[in-house]
Amino acid sequence: MKVAIVAPSGVPFVWGGAENIWKGLWQALNQQENITAELIKLPSPEHDFWAIIQSYQNFAKLDLNHFDLVISTKYPAWMISHPRHILFMQHTLRGLYDTYPENLIKNIDYLAKKLPDLYHLLTLKNPDRINLTECFDELKNIKKLQILNKEDTALPGPLLRAIVHFFDSIALAPGQIMRYTAIAHEVASRQEYFPDKIKPDVLYHPSSLPQKDVIANTQTSPAIFTASRLDTPKRIDLLIKAYCKSGVKTPLRIAGTGPQSTELEQLIRNHPSISLLGHISEQQLAQEYANALFIPFIPKHEDFGLITYEAMIAGKAVLSCTDSGGVTELVKNMKNGLIVNPDCDDIAGAIQKLCSDPTLCYQLGQSAYNTVKEISWPALAKELLNLQKQYQPKIMVLNTFPIYPVISGGQARLYHLYSGLSMLGYSIELLNLDFNTSTVQSRHLNKNFIEVLIPVGDKFRKKLRTEEKRLNISCVDWLAARHPELLTEWQAEIKRRAPWVSLIVCSHPYAYPVMKQAGIKKWLYEAHNVEADLKAQIYQRHPEEAQQIKELELQCARGAQHIICCSHEDSTRMQTLYKLPAHKFSTIANGADTQNIKYLDQAGRKEARVKMGLDPTNNISLFMGSNHGPNIEAVEQILIAAKQDLSLHYIILGSIAQVFKKKNIPKNVRFLGTVSQAEKQLWLQIASIGLNPMLNGSGSNLKLIEYAAAGLPIISTKFGVRGTRFETGVHYINAEFLPAAVADTLKKTDLQLDIMTNKAMEYVKNELSWQGLADKYSHEIKNNIFKNKEESLQPPPVNQTSSLPG
Repeated sequence: MKVAIVAPSGVPFVWGGAENIWKGLWQALNQQENITAELIKLPSPEHDFWAIIQSYQNFAKLDLNHFDLVISTKYPAWMISHPRHILFMQHTLRGLYDTYPENLIKNIDYLAKKLPDLYHLLTLKNPDRINLTECFDELKNIKKLQILNKEDTALPGPLLRAIVHFFDSIALAPGQIMRYTAIAHEVASRQEYFPDKIKPDVLYHPSSLPQKDVIANTQTSPAIFTASRLDTPKRIDLLIKAYCKSGVKTPLRIAGTGPQSTELEQLIRNHPSISLLGHISEQQLAQEYANALFIPFIPKHEDFGLITYEAMIAGKAVLSCTDSGGVTELVKNMKNGLIVNPDCDDIAGAIQKLCSDPTLCYQLGQSAYNTVKEISWPALAKELLNLQKQYQPKIMVLNTFPIYPVISGGQARLYHLYSGLSMLGYSIELLNLDFNTSTVQSRHLNKNFIEVLIPVGDKFRKKLRTEEKRLNISCVDWLAARHPELLTEWQAEIKRRAPWVSLIVCSHPYAYPVMKQAGIKKWLYEAHNVEADLKAQIYQRHPEEAQQIKELELQCARGAQHIICCSHEDSTRMQTLYKLPAHKFSTIANGADTQNIKYLDQAGRKEARVKMGLDPTNNISLFMGSNHGPNIEAVEQILIAAKQDLSLHYIILGSIAQVFKKKNIPKNVRFLGTVSQAEKQLWLQIASIGLNPMLNGSGSNLKLIEYAAAGLPIISTKFGVRGTRFETGVHYINAEFLPAAVADTLKKTDLQLDIMTNKAMEYVKNELSWQGLADKYSHEIKNNIFKNKEESLQPPPVNQTSSLPG
């Protein structure tokens, strides 16, 4: 497994606790069996407003999909997008979070008029990565136009605070992070650090400091020693004042650099027993710990405090304060150190107490060592990669075509059904073949929903041209099944991602061979159709191929843990055809996007036609379909009806237009080809009739359900309403003889049509909305597909790449 630790590189560069964590974790991961880790750092200056924004954008653009897993610990590195992202949080940009000055405002309403587009983005309740791109573009434009003044770009300031919170809310949202962890309870409990309802696991980290064989120098008197960045929150100035007040003779040695260096040098000018050592090597640092009597470390609200661990593992007592944050999670008063109030007198008294009692220092130091001795890099690395701790169960779906933008019925089912599951706490990855990319690409369709586009390669393209010429049939899916050896990248991605998923779905049977080659042993088969029946029609002139497809579906169905069909008819047919037990099947029907398809009654349709500049009395019938055998038969029926009644306009949408390019088409028929979702919605609003004269096929008809959701009066064959409980005369008009059915529909009053369409709409809204169907699918996953609920939430161990739970 290939792991990337992603981190910022400070400008100017300094070595501190964060760098220590990254180094130790990188070394520990590389010592794990079957793991190769890389530390990837980008320069991340923080000197001004625009530098911080640019640093966030640099990480947002970083493509690390060639790694199996990424680990981030700190802003802005966690801005990366990766399907397996573990957060081991050190801290946010604290000056814009928990240490943001109390005297500064947080509200940015004052920018609503000055920067309305940016203000709108920054005040979104649940922004996603699409909004992130919009924000970067808007900020680029604002910078170019020099709209902001010095007050706007102040650091810290309310605008930068709002922008960074916006960035972090997207980067750290559920679905972006596979597992949440923190370096201390202090960090885990801070407000606004983590999304609502997220409780991160706390994992303490050790130090990479080599201390094992370092012993105290007996020729040197013990000293009070500490190491720290010389900065205000570390309160080195308070330590120096308390030391001076204590009156002890034991020397105080302080290692580190930082912005307070000059101030502290002035503070110790008349105190020769205090030494500022500056930056020291790791070897000297380890020796200083070994020689120390005890270690004072009194920062304010420290995240964890690496100094704490380093002191305790060296067997030294730690003196700290009640408000020192993560330090106090390890240091316990009079058990392995001293905890006092952050008061100069109290700290001075503690220094006196420890300096006057070396035996107490030794006893507390031994207890300190016992407290932290189990904290180790191997243990941390192993626990970080504990797959049983994933925040969300992950589902991987295998398919042979991209699903976005949504045009065809198959795309609509995959997009809406799995988008719905992603809203229910599942993390979804679709691995789809794509002819328009040369590298593996990932795109977020929503927060928990990623489509991975897999290039097919030149060998597959060449073979496809040969086969389609031979068969005179579009056969990408069948070729993918027949020649999985040509799809090496698909196989590699399946094998690489499988260890992290709870369930693999084979959508259609055509991914079955490459899935098996990738070593997958358990899967769910989502049957959009009875593929054997469907392809028997399409491959009528090639019965040998049709038989092979039947055999392919048989193997995929028999080997699957469970089978999801689109209709009860399909389920029954497959049980009979392949001699499979009924308990192995569930039905998840096709649905409609009822939230985005607008219902219009007859008056509303006439009004819509008027707005389009059309005569409201002109009647328009609509058919939607892809280049698909049953759709071709249906359009041929429509053309017969069109010739008999030239007063009615027929609009036909979809790739079905390719079949009828060179045919003699009546003047009242228009083939518009594939259109956008917006244009399709428009036709659904202005049409008078929705046509569904299907005679053959499998699965169920999405067009029918969309007609109903939109309020279109439906003319359909009885076969065309399979998979639903639509009733003739109640929800639709029977189309056994299409010209007569059209004439009958046009004679009905608006009230009669509205009664029928309202019943059809209510049925779809209540039973066939995509979100409702996703709820049902989730129930099937938890209660039928797996033997018990917990099983569905557990991924397999890392080293079992070919095994799934079940």
